[in-house]
Amino acid sequence: MKKLFISAALLLTTLASVSAQTADEVINKYIDAIGGKAKWLSLKSLKIEGQIEVQGVTIPFTMQSIHDKANRMDAEFQGMKIVEIVTPQAGWSMNGLQGQSALQPMSQEDLKTKVDNLDLQDQLIDYAQKGHKVEMLGKDEADGNEYFKVKLTTKAGNDRIYFIDTKTYLPYKMENTMNVSGQEVKSEMKFLDYQTLENGIKMAFKQEVGLMMMVSKKITVNPVIDESIFKGN
Repeated sequence: MKKLFISAALLLTTLASVSAQTADEVINKYIDAIGGKAKWLSLKSLKIEGQIEVQGVTIPFTMQSIHDKANRMDAEFQGMKIVEIVTPQAGWSMNGLQGQSALQPMSQEDLKTKVDNLDLQDQLIDYAQKGHKVEMLGKDEADGNEYFKVKLTTKAGNDRIYFIDTKTYLPYKMENTMNVSGQEVKSEMKFLDYQTLENGIKMAFKQEVGLMMMVSKKITVNPVIDESIFKGN
């Protein structure tokens, strides 16, 4: 009986090793497909100018980010401003569509769902060093294509499942699962219109979330950003 338990333990260890190795193989090819590790690690700041399209309405936005430090999004619709600021320690937001005219502190629960996005250098790159975990979930089919499913559990405790194209190794979509007010909240984002930026990295210029499409018109790599714009109140 003891030998049986030892054999079973060895088998489980071997299977876990194979699963992890397979996930790493997919991740390595994914990293190559989006430009390579060295180019992504050279990304220190980012500025995105574009528009949000939803049900025939177009809302211009600007997003400015400093790697692992802060992110700020500004949008305006019919004179009403929408602002969101996220840092590792705190966040603030203002939604003019809801009658707000000043920044409001973000709850720690809301901050937890957004803090992962401060990593500009892609969360799957050096994921273990960052405190994240990955799991291979096999393959799936969607819209006539086949995808690898790789689950990432971030250090903050958020789950993301990447659907990576088995031919191009570019992500087709990502499913997010976050804990909000004690309940699991799921969302899905599709990545479209991949383009290569000036430093050689590849990014999706369109991101579809439900009925909303975020369209990037201009992406600037490593701009100088005034850090004072990330101060709340």
